[in-house]
This record gives sequence, C-alpha cells and structure tokens, in this order.
Amino acid sequence: MWRVNYTVGNNKKILSLLCILIVVVFTSCAHKTKVKPSTGHIDDQSTLSNPGAVNPAPAKSTPDKASIPKPVTNNIYLPPPKPKAKEQTYSVVVYDTPVKEVLFAIARDSNLNVDIHPSIQGRVTLNAVDQTLPAILERLSQQVDLTYKIQNNVLSVTPDQPVLRTYKIDYVNMARDTFGSIGAATEITTTGRAAAAGAAAGGAAGSAGGLSSNGSRTQVSSESKNHFWATLIQNIRDLLAETDKEVIVTRIGTANQSNRQTVNASANPRTDNVVVANADSTTARLEEEDRERARSEYKTLFAATVIANPEVGVISIRANNRQHERVQEFLDKVMASASRQVLIEATIVEVELKDSFQAGIDWSRLSGDGTNSGLTFNQRLRPTVADPLSPDTLSAFTIGYRYSGSGFLADLATSITLLQQFGDVKVLSSPKLSVLNNQTAVLKVVDNLVYFTIEAQQSTVGGTVGGTLATFTSTPQTVPVGVVMSVTPQINDTKTVMLNVRPTITRFVDSVQDPNPNLVSRDTNGNITGTIESRIPIIQTREMESLLRVESGNTTVLGGLMQDDIKRNTDSVPGVSEVPVVGNVFKAKARLNKKSELVIFLRPTVISNASLESDELATYKQYLPSVQLKQTLEPDDER
Repeated sequence: MWRVNYTVGNNKKILSLLCILIVVVFTSCAHKTKVKPSTGHIDDQSTLSNPGAVNPAPAKSTPDKASIPKPVTNNIYLPPPKPKAKEQTYSVVVYDTPVKEVLFAIARDSNLNVDIHPSIQGRVTLNAVDQTLPAILERLSQQVDLTYKIQNNVLSVTPDQPVLRTYKIDYVNMARDTFGSIGAATEITTTGRAAAAGAAAGGAAGSAGGLSSNGSRTQVSSESKNHFWATLIQNIRDLLAETDKEVIVTRIGTANQSNRQTVNASANPRTDNVVVANADSTTARLEEEDRERARSEYKTLFAATVIANPEVGVISIRANNRQHERVQEFLDKVMASASRQVLIEATIVEVELKDSFQAGIDWSRLSGDGTNSGLTFNQRLRPTVADPLSPDTLSAFTIGYRYSGSGFLADLATSITLLQQFGDVKVLSSPKLSVLNNQTAVLKVVDNLVYFTIEAQQSTVGGTVGGTLATFTSTPQTVPVGVVMSVTPQINDTKTVMLNVRPTITRFVDSVQDPNPNLVSRDTNGNITGTIESRIPIIQTREMESLLRVESGNTTVLGGLMQDDIKRNTDSVPGVSEVPVVGNVFKAKARLNKKSELVIFLRPTVISNASLESDELATYKQYLPSVQLKQTLEPDDER
C-alpha cells in the first residue's frame, strides 16, 4: 500500500510537468503583439509627412487606392522649341558728344520712340562695336546720371532718382557675446616682517603696503561678439555714404555776391598800398560772411535712407539704382557667408597607458603599413646625413591623417581602435554640434557637486541679562564635473574651417575639510550629539584652448595631456596587525601607479543641406527611434 502511493505521487509530478511544457510551447508559437512607435520622438520623413496621424502607418502597408490618380488618357501636346531670335547689335563711336544727341541717334537706328527727361545733361565718350542696345544704354548710365526703361516700343530715359526698395533678410534677431579665459598662476605671498625686510633689502620681488609677492602668471582671454543686425545696418549706411549725393533745398547768397562786386568796383584803384590793402580785407571779410551764411541757411538732405525692422527680417532702402545694385551685391555675399553651417564631431578619449608606453602614445605606429586609416605622425630630432641643410630634414615633426575607409564614421572609429594597442581606451564623450558661421556653440554634460559655505555672525542682545546671539548662514555652492566644450567656427568659400575650440574635462578627486570651526548639533536638552562637517571638493581640471585650421572632412587631434594617478593601499590582518612592533609583520602596503593620456579628435564637415537625406548626415538616420524599432520588428514580421 505504501509503494502504490509512491507511484501515484510520481505520476502526478510527471503530468504537471507535461502540462507546463504544453503551455510553454503554445505560448511561444502565439503571435506577438506589435509595439506601436511613440509619437513623441523625432521620426523619419515618412512619419513627418503625416503629422496629424496618431499612429504612423507601417512601412510595408499597401497604399490607398483613392490616393492613386487615374491614368492620363490624353497626352498634353508640347510644341517643339523654337530658336530664339538673335538680338540685334549696334556700333556707336562718339567723342565728347551731348548725351541727348546720342540717345536720339540710338532710338532712330533701333526704330524706337524716345522720351528724354529735361534734366538729362552731360557729354559722353563711347566706343561700342557690335553690342546690344541694353549693353550700350548701360554703359551710358555709367557716365551720365540716368536710368532707362523700354516698354511698348518706347525708350524712356529719366534721371536716376532715389527709389524705395525692400530686401528680405532671413536671420535671427539676436546679439551674442562670448567671453572666455584660460590661465594659470603660481604665486608666493609674504606679509609682515618678511615683506619689510624684503623692501629694505631692495629685493626683486618688490613690496607695496607691507605685501610682497613673487609669482608667474599666464592667461589667454578671448572675446567674440556677433551683432548681426547692428553690423549689417551700419555697413549698409557706410556703403551708401560713399556714393551718396546731397540735395540742396534752398539757394541763398546772390545778393551778397552783388554787394561784393559793388565793393570791388567802388574801391579807388590808386597805387596807394594802404587803400588796396583795405579793399582786399573788405572783400575777404564779405566772402567769409557769405560762406558762414551759406552754412547756416543752406539745407542739405541725403538721398539714401536705411529703414530696418529686425523683428520681421526686412530692410527698406531709399537709394538710386546704382546704389541698389551695390547693396544687392553686398547682401548676397553677406547672406551666403552667414548661412554656411558646419557639423563638428568631437571624440574625447582617455588612454590608460601600458607599461611599455609610459612616455606617451607613439603616433608613428598608427600609420601601420600605409594602408590603414588613422593619424600619421613623423618626428625627426636630427637632420639626415645625406642632406643636412634640406628644409624637409630640419622639420621637428609633421602630423597628418590618412583615411581609406568607406563609411562616414569609419576614420574616427579606426583611430580609436588603433589606440587600444597602447592601453585601455575609454571614450569620455563624443559630442556632435551643428554651428553656423562665426557663431559660438557650447556643449555641457556635467554633474553639479554641491557643497556649503558657512558664515557666522554674532550680535549682542540687550536687556537686563544681556548676552550674545550667534546667527549661522549656510550657502549652497555648486561645481560642475564633466565635459564642457565651446567651439567657434569660421568657414570660407573653399570649405576650409578655422576653429576656436576649448574643451574642458573635470573630475572629482577628493574632498577636504573646511578649516573653519565645525558646528555642533544639540538635542532639546542642550547635549552635544555630534559635529557638522563642511567638506570642499577637490576638482581635477584638464582643458586646452587653441585656434585650428582644418579642411572640411579632415580630422585633427589634440593630445599630450598626461596625468599620474597614485594610489596607496594597505592590507592587514584584523586584530593582529594592531599589535605594536609585531603588527607590522602582518601588514602589506601597495602603491599603484597609473598613467593616462587625454586625446581629443575633431572633425569639421561643411553641410550644404542640414537634412538627414543629405550625404553628410545620412549616417545618423539610423539612430532615430522609429528606425531602430522598425529594424527590431522586421524579423518578427517576416517570421
């Protein structure tokens, strides 16, 4: 009976295991529910084409029949192109001829009616052979102040009067100022008797007011001001001022001129020197009065006027046609330069050097057999014997970059991979910034460490008993720890980029106790329960500031920032190691030395089209959330 119960119990266990196995098999064969992509992320162009949809349509869905247009039954007839008639040319050769006669002759030979404004004056000299009518009229307008228009077989010639034109300027209304400073200072300061003794001895350190200092200080400060609209408006006004003309509103002074002639006629033409001198002085005085009256009574207006509205991006200019041509040429160059954009890729790598490379990274080994991608570095400390005076042999070092990969990110990845032969490689940060021309971009990825500064103030309390009241103020302070990088590019017409780059890498090392007296905490009975410590963090900073010149698509490197990290560890046997004299036998002290080098790769790429469909940015399309989710779900759909 006991053996039968044991068999029945085993059968129940087997049946339970079979049921669980069947459930697992059927569950694995069931169709998985498709995860719908979130609409809160930036999607690809296919999703952005229908922004009103809550759930974007799958990429493999069949198109709607209503969206397919019906086939065209009647073809649109396109007439064959006709050759353009050759424009008639003329030859005009004149020398010091009134411009009106030249215009009449041109209108007569070209069978045009002509209207000439009475204000058109001047003489021209022209030698034009086999040129078109607009070309000849344009050359005449360069010599005489006129403008022309041909409409309905009528040539209208009028003076080049100021007209108002509006220009559209698509640029953000913002003024940016960037200031930066990097430096180091070492200084030893003494006060009291040492300073007085140094002053009496006339030491080189010098002293002032009981203070003597001896130190070294190095500092580099940079400043960048980008006031686009203010600079543009001022430049246009200066451009118009060079070719501006003054319009005289009133004309006064003819009576003074007649008076001056009367004085000159009434002067006695004797040979007496005194009488002649008096007449000359009177004439000079009257001429000076005329000039002073002309300055005070003549009113002058400038023909050119600049009206700017940066809020809507519009500039209206009142100027003549010749000035408008110069303004348009100037604006085209300014906007072409201001709209240039560059993608700056930076990779900050820290290499923990091996024992065989404690002197630093051997850059010459990165070139390999000449076919690998990466940095090339050649160093020559002495000239060659064959030609010791050759400039090529006297160069200390040369640095370059070789790229033989096929992908847009292959060269940076190859360089980082090649650095692994020198030690353990750790990528600290890999920021990517798109920056406009002459604009400053700042990237900041940090953790703000918080510490507190304590300030104590004592005040006397009045009354019969009296006493002292202490007030303590705790102020929080933050220090950033991480990566901060600022970049200011300048892009020229040949896609050469000048970079002002300043990367800063900070890390927490240790903390020290504030030397001020510690605060104590008490309970309700006044008993001391503990002390409140105020610890200040010690931050290690590695930064550099440089001005570089790099071709678009090439990679430059900033390296050589090496540091030593020394750690001392003590291992001991608990209890026994604390015994005097004998306990040292049960202790083991270890000193760990670690040397690392910081390497920064920079690659600017001029972008003509800031879109993921462009060749420069097509590689980053794979990082979109919808594309990654789509690539993850496609194998399940095919299954």
